[in-house]
Amino acid sequence: MILLERDMNPAEQLQVIMDAPTLARPASMRERILGIASVAALFAGLAVALAHSVPTVIGVVILVALLFILLRWDWFHGRATRRRPHTKVENTARFLAWVLSGVPVLDILRGTAVSVGVSLMEAALPAVPLMVYLALRWRR
Repeated sequence: MILLERDMNPAEQLQVIMDAPTLARPASMRERILGIASVAALFAGLAVALAHSVPTVIGVVILVALLFILLRWDWFHGRATRRRPHTKVENTARFLAWVLSGVPVLDILRGTAVSVGVSLMEAALPAVPLMVYLALRWRR
């Protein structure tokens, strides 16, 4: 808009362009550590809950924690300033994290214990797409 309002020489136009904010602010170290910690907590909590038969109340608490983690990262990246828009791959990874979280949650709420291998596989279903989403958001 400033370029259209008055006549500027090319040097002034270039200076206006250089002063414009960029959408390439990298993720802070704090954000990366919290992201890895939240994915690890999500994976470990789901794996332990799946390997042991937990009461329904604890299963609901785990479900709420899972939803909180996913919602918190969605909210954070949706409202972070000076960040680029989401790509199709990031949106797909985010969507897969939401959809695939239903698999372990159903087994947790059913209250049936599964083997350790199956619990690790089911816990990885929402954790891996979340980690992929976070890693894609962290790239420059």
